Amino acid sequence: MRTRLLMGACLSTAILLVATSANAGADDRSGGAGGAYVNPDGDPTAVAGDSGSGGGGGRSHGGTGTENPCKWQVVVEDDFKFDVYDVDSAQPQHSATGRWLQYVCPGVGAVEINGYFAVPEGGRVDPRELAVGALASVGIDTPKIRTSPSENGRLFVQVPTWLWLDHDWWQSYEATANAGRIWSTVRATPVAVTWAMGDGQSVSCRGPGTPWRPGMPDDASDCAHTYRSSSATRPSGSFSVEATVTFEVTWRSNATGGGVLPAITRTSTIAVEVGEIQAIGTRGGT
Repeated sequence: MRTRLLMGACLSTAILLVATSANAGADDRSGGAGGAYVNPDGDPTAVAGDSGSGGGGGRSHGGTGTENPCKWQVVVEDDFKFDVYDVDSAQPQHSATGRWLQYVCPGVGAVEINGYFAVPEGGRVDPRELAVGALASVGIDTPKIRTSPSENGRLFVQVPTWLWLDHDWWQSYEATANAGRIWSTVRATPVAVTWAMGDGQSVSCRGPGTPWRPGMPDDASDCAHTYRSSSATRPSGSFSVEATVTFEVTWRSNATGGGVLPAITRTSTIAVEVGEIQAIGTRGGT
């Protein structure tokens, strides 16, 4: 639970991560990561050895010289065990950096400390940019175009041509990128196909299409096109059929809720011959 307080209220038992360690009461005798725990009087009671990784150990300043078994642990803000200061909305959103710290002791867990902990903000990890990087690594092959009659044979004018893509290919694809303790995962989900049929016409389908099976009626397809002219007059003697699949892309991160990225596409093209009907035999498909 977050409690919104003024910095002057630092006598409460809470921890604050701020952009710099120059706040009043902060001691400049910092640990290896550039930050030190201070109480309201400015007397350091523990020092973070490696706040960036959360693995550094605190050191006792009581004069005994013994190593303090308690550690500063990096957590995202929402995982804090105690209330956290939020000085002003103008401050950077530090929970997105994964650099919030809490004091954890063996056998005890998170310890409530009087004062606050200050470390430099340092380089911030942008979870959205991390997601964009993950998207670049998503392996989505171009789809295999299927038609009935077969794309390897001849199509015919005035006969509905069924169109579909392999259903095993039509699925969501995910990839994850990491930067230290921050991760972002992207998911690309196919939502629609636009078919450019080569005769100046196009077909839009919301799914991969229905594979043709023997005995199925012509009107059972949810994605089809009927050619009205032969391809014989084209210089190549064929029509170029292009299927463009649109993917909606979303992302999520352990540093923030996530969001939506611009859609991506995958495109495949085949050439088909379309002839006049002379005699129709058995319809074939692949």
